Amino acid sequence: MKDSSNQDKVKTKLLANTCLGMMAMLLASCAAPPPVMAPIEAMYAQTGPSEAASLDIQDGSGKKLYKIYHPKELTSGHPIIVWGNGSYALPPDYDGLLTHLATWGFVVINTYSSSTGTGAELVAAAQYMAEQNDTSGSTFHGRLEPSRLGIAGHSQGSTGAINAHTHFAAGALIKTVVSIALPALHWCEPEDVYETSRISVPFFIMGGTGDGFISPLSSNKLAYDTAPSTLPAAMAMAIDADHNAIQGNGNNHRGYLTAWMSYQLKDDPAARAAFAGDNPEIMTSPGWKDASIRNLE
Repeated sequence: MKDSSNQDKVKTKLLANTCLGMMAMLLASCAAPPPVMAPIEAMYAQTGPSEAASLDIQDGSGKKLYKIYHPKELTSGHPIIVWGNGSYALPPDYDGLLTHLATWGFVVINTYSSSTGTGAELVAAAQYMAEQNDTSGSTFHGRLEPSRLGIAGHSQGSTGAINAHTHFAAGALIKTVVSIALPALHWCEPEDVYETSRISVPFFIMGGTGDGFISPLSSNKLAYDTAPSTLPAAMAMAIDADHNAIQGNGNNHRGYLTAWMSYQLKDDPAARAAFAGDNPEIMTSPGWKDASIRNLE
């Protein structure tokens, strides 16, 4: 009876993920027009000053575990970003975006997992990357700043990004959380359910107005409103962006994702102006709507 119950749970999760993945692909089949960008957003949507490179990390049997994107010429103090894939997605689905972040000086680690909702795989990736800074012989030995580590994810990976921070002791490594195309809670398997009320670091929710089925405005707003009222937070919906707009080169989301990480992990004053100050750009950016910010300095 116990084995049958476990098999039923596996089948149920597989069916749910299959349905979610198929709907995301169907919604993405209608091409959106090129995004309209405000000046700061457009600046960070451009390729950064560094040339990027990447490498795969394998286990002893040759199985791929991680793909790491990094500036080709590593110096020191590079901030770390952990990425969470959406259902049925793998590193090649985000190569353009994650390479872009590397050109801005970030070292980005992605897992070869398309089931990231619990956050366990992302916490392990964060720990692995932080440890590389102290590992003699590693490409990244002495090159990283583990105290400046952010996490971001798409769809199922966005639930994993939240859960990595809130459900694990090692989530304390994470200094900012970004959710992109965050699924409404009714799409989440029990083990993937997220609680934004438990987030304790700056939080940025990025949605799309073309994603009304899986990640509608109402569920994004609920996630924002449920987060602690004293939490530094931002939310905005990219106009016409569908559920998979973040894939490829990041499209509508690329500029402000890069700016947010630069603001939070690099103390970049130009990036800060997109979210804080007297006139935060994102509040009036022509490519975005339903923007909200609070407690950002």
